[in-house]
Amino acid sequence: MREKTQLSKIIAAASAAAVFLFIFIILCVWTARIYEERRREDLQNEIDKVTREGGQSALLSLGGYEIDNIFYSDEGLILFEEGEKDWLYSADEMQNISVYRQCAPSVVEIYSGSLLSSASGCGVIISSDGYIVTNTHVAGAGGTLTVKFFDGSVADAHLAGTDPLTDIAVIKVDGRENLMPLAFKSADELVVGQKVIAIGSPYGYSWSQSVGTISALERTVTSSGGISLSMLIQTDAQINPGNSGGPLLDGKGNMIGLITAIYSTSGSAQGISFAIPVDTVIEVASEIIRLGHVDRGTLDILCVELNPMIVDYASLPVSEGILISQVIPAGEADKAGLKGGSRAVQYGSSVIYLGGDIITALDDTPVRGYSDYYAFMAASDSGDKVDVTVIRNGEKVVIKNVPLVGQTVENMRWVIR
Repeated sequence: MREKTQLSKIIAAASAAAVFLFIFIILCVWTARIYEERRREDLQNEIDKVTREGGQSALLSLGGYEIDNIFYSDEGLILFEEGEKDWLYSADEMQNISVYRQCAPSVVEIYSGSLLSSASGCGVIISSDGYIVTNTHVAGAGGTLTVKFFDGSVADAHLAGTDPLTDIAVIKVDGRENLMPLAFKSADELVVGQKVIAIGSPYGYSWSQSVGTISALERTVTSSGGISLSMLIQTDAQINPGNSGGPLLDGKGNMIGLITAIYSTSGSAQGISFAIPVDTVIEVASEIIRLGHVDRGTLDILCVELNPMIVDYASLPVSEGILISQVIPAGEADKAGLKGGSRAVQYGSSVIYLGGDIITALDDTPVRGYSDYYAFMAASDSGDKVDVTVIRNGEKVVIKNVPLVGQTVENMRWVIR
């Protein structure tokens, strides 16, 4: 009997121990799971923080994959392909591809005449109902124009108007609907070093893309016809004959300029090209569509921008401004009292006259050089009257209510360089 009691106690103790062990194991597993969940939650929070602050590349670097660019395929982000570090497109490449796909259908080729023999340049669709902006030197004098679209279709076009002073023209294609205009972005937000993309047809190679940066802003360039084009965007993107009239785009596919000229001693690209800021393009194109032409004012004077050489040679009292070399006899500026110079000197290939008034302000707008002068005149109309502040014999003089005459190709050649 005693042995049975002893056996029962042993069995009871063993059962209790087994139950305790089972409970202990359950508690250990449960605790481990809670710890693992908390660890995963903490890790997820850290990963989210790294991704927010450093992006995908920072996250990859945590795994030991130091990369300069995340690469993409047509389907999106690819980290590994076939078990190796093999990426298809960089983020920069994907940006270029995206801009081209988005913007190329809004670029057209323009042909003088009805035969598609050789494109005179390109144009940019600016409205869904058929208005296209291009260069004056691409559109020519009008006549028969043919437009070729990205999908290969062609249509006749007519000249809506031109503005030779900015090299901007507008043509119109009738009978077309749902065309794809480009989005615009103001040049006020541009910075030197910013990436830019050009689409055009250099040497007839249709819808070619080139990539570069903004090299400088607010450049002034004299065209082959002797007209000064101001406030231009300078770029090192590869631009050649045939790109004229095409768009200069930012990295998001917004049009920031209209390609107008290249600097070259050989006829091909040499790393210096220029585009008209889109702000000017919109303003001029809108007025051409509304009126068929653009009306601006100017002073009927022959002038030259001051530079250190002129300032030192003539011992001038100011270092910035516009020197009046001559006034047009019996013109509006002459009758208002502006004075030209009297001492002739050789200045490059031109002759200028020293001793005349130096313009330092128009109304309340300071004039430091041609850029300020042109910007003021671009916002004026012929017939407007302006107060002209000048330095005359070392003294500040304000000539009131000087009438502006209309800008023409001829009087804009009066600017001396």
